Formats: sequence, C-alpha cells, structure tokens
Amino acid sequence: MKAGGKIVGNEVFAQRIKKLRMDRTLSLDGLAKELGINKSRISMWETNGTVPRDEILLKLSQFFGVSIDYLLGNEQMEGKEPDKGKLQYLQRGLEKLDESRLEKAEKMLSVMFDDIFEAEEDDDDGI
Repeated sequence: MKAGGKIVGNEVFAQRIKKLRMDRTLSLDGLAKELGINKSRISMWETNGTVPRDEILLKLSQFFGVSIDYLLGNEQMEGKEPDKGKLQYLQRGLEKLDESRLEKAEKMLSVMFDDIFEAEEDDDDGI
C-alpha cells in the first residue's frame, strides 16, 4: 500500500508473525530454517510489515496452524483454535468404536454441531 508516496506495511501482519514466532520460542534463524528462507526476510516482515509472496504465506499459515486471513489481519483468532489435546482425545475415542457405534456417534455429533452452529448464526443476527 502507498500513503503519501510512502510504502506502508501491514502492521497487523508484523505483530502476528512476531507473536507466533515468540510463542514458539523460535529465533529468526529458527523460523528461517523451518521455512527455507533467509532470516533477513523475516526481520523485514516483523519490522516493516512487508507481506511475503503467496507460497510463503501458505507455508507460514501451515507452520503456525492459522489461516492466511488471520496472518493478514482479516480475522481474529482468539478462542478459535481448538485445544489439540481435546481433539486428540476425541479422535482416540472415536477410533476405538466399531462401525455401528461410530455411526451412532456421528449422528449425535451432527445433531450437536447443527445446534451449536444454528445458535452462533442466531447470535450473529442479534437474536
């Protein structure tokens, strides 16, 4: 983006990349190695808000487990990422079920998800 002839970076992107990196206690070198790029590029993202090309954005989103929209500041993440331990617990429980019980569990989850997502839509509508 340009503002008054000066290129303006994405501040939200800069803040989020740095926070995600720090949350994982990764150095600039560590993240650079994970992504196969030079650490100076990461420094540019964090200090100038320079947004990388699409394939690097995709690598970042996959590595940190967040959406590209989140990285760019188009959505909030707080409370959106489920606890991986809880998901693994549910998955292990489902893996133990025979076909008949798995179908029953699927039907129950389907009803619960429909109810949850319907309630969220009602909240969004102000109901």
